[in-house]
Amino acid sequence: MQDELTGSKGDAGFSMHIEQPSQLLRDRVLARIREAIVNGVYLPGQRLLEKDLCAALGVSRTSVRESLRQLEIEQLVTVGPRGRPQVASLTLDQAREIYEFRIVLERAAVALFIARAPETAFEHLRALGERFAEALATEDLTELLRLKSEFYRTLFGEARNASMQTVFEQLFNRIGYLRARSLARPKNTALRSQELGDVLDAVARRDVAAAEHAIEHHVRSVARGALARLEADLEGRRDD
Repeated sequence: MQDELTGSKGDAGFSMHIEQPSQLLRDRVLARIREAIVNGVYLPGQRLLEKDLCAALGVSRTSVRESLRQLEIEQLVTVGPRGRPQVASLTLDQAREIYEFRIVLERAAVALFIARAPETAFEHLRALGERFAEALATEDLTELLRLKSEFYRTLFGEARNASMQTVFEQLFNRIGYLRARSLARPKNTALRSQELGDVLDAVARRDVAAAEHAIEHHVRSVARGALARLEADLEGRRDD
């Protein structure tokens, strides 16, 4: 964790430090802290110390505070004792509800994607599937997480329903820690790759019913493993 806090690249290849900004600084700070939480650099329940974030990002406390307030709205950060921000934790019921809602959203997204996306978007999804398999072969967790996020950005972006995309992104981010843990296990990742391959095959055929079925199967499979691990984690915390 120390490597990430100081802004250097650790084993996960994740650097918090922000180079010379080409966009609004506060947007870059927000995006970097959000990414660190979603990818499991900061763990559920972990305190987010302003001085450490400022040092890691190379920015002022004002920028960090604004970002933490926005992340609280997104339910990625909560305010703990004495008003100290920390990474939000999920209950088992909250996680279960998110996965149930994901099924609804993702079934709708594949149907809209098939109906609305240009051919270039279909080609991009196929390329992402191939790169996911390559990252799996090298067990590159950072790349696997990036590609999974890019897959969903493309799927929902080309479904061309901005409201649905916004809701999905917030839910997807809230279970980022569970996703990172799942993809860190080679056996799980191989299964996820096969399931995504089934989704991509159905999408390529423009088979809406098959695509809806494949993506629901994928989410249910992911949910079973994630909820089991979360339940074990919560039981472990109660025993401590």
